[in-house]
Parts: sequence; structure tokens; C-alpha cells
Amino acid sequence: MAATMDKEHSDRMKKLTEFTASSFQTSHPSPFGAAIYESHTGKLVSRAFDTVMKESDPTNHGEVNAIRMATRKLGQLSLRGSILYSTCEPCPMCMSACIWAEVDTVVYGASTMEDANRYWPQSSDMPPSRLVDCMLIEPKCTVVPHVERALCQELFDRCDEARKQLGLQLPPHR
Repeated sequence: MAATMDKEHSDRMKKLTEFTASSFQTSHPSPFGAAIYESHTGKLVSRAFDTVMKESDPTNHGEVNAIRMATRKLGQLSLRGSILYSTCEPCPMCMSACIWAEVDTVVYGASTMEDANRYWPQSSDMPPSRLVDCMLIEPKCTVVPHVERALCQELFDRCDEARKQLGLQLPPHR
């Protein structure tokens, strides 16, 4: 069972990295993508990438965008019975959104501080596990780290190249 789940996580993360890389062909490339699947059916509910720069909204992370799309599509606030995949370890805002949306499992690829911090300096170093430890509802969200990490790490370099080709820079304070 665990080997089947590991393969499923790996396959879904590979698909997510391909989807996220499609943002490199847009005017606002981003290495941050997320997807939500129903646990029991395996059905893809939503997927999105980060639109922070495009929308000038610091809350438009890939995870938050995917949660917004999924709850609207399903017409419900709870995403209990779902798995969220993220190309990068969720920040405290995104992990809190996962907790509030009652996502069962969060699977991520790259590390926030070790990988993403080079691309986009982080505002916090609180890992998802610390937020899960503070959860009041049961069952607590399960966090699965570093699935297809190398593929997710590669997104940062590819995104930097796409940004350079477009002449885009991160904001000066970042």
C-alpha cells in the first residue's frame, strides 16, 4: 500500500511540475504550483500556479489559488478527503489555508528554506509540521516532504531563466 501511494505521489508531482513549468511561457513565470486531488477517486479537482506578481497580491500563492478553485468548483468550504500537492513546502499562510480547508494530506517537493529561499527570500521559517502540531481538529493533516524534490528544485532555475528572458525582476525588497 505504501509503495502504491509513493508511486501515486511521485506521478502526480511529475504532472504538477509539468503544469507549473507551463507558466514559464506566460508573462509572469512562477516555480510555485499546486494541485488538489480527491483521495478516494483520484480525480484532479484543481491546479494552479502562483499569481503573486501577476495580480500584485501577496496571498495568491499556488496552494491558496488551488484551494480557492477547488472550494468554488465543489461548492463547499471543506476539502476533507483531498490531497494537496505543492512544488514547494507550503509557507505558514498556505499551510494554515490547508488546515482551514481541512485538507487531509499535503505533499510537497522542494524545501522552502533550502531551495525556494534563493529564488524568493522567505518571511518565515516555520515548517508545516509546527502548524500541524497546533491543529485543534482531528484527524490532523499529514505532511509528506520532498517528493520529486530534484524536479521541483529545477523549476527555480528554469523560472529564473524565463524571467531573465522576459526582463523581469523580483521586487527590490525580495
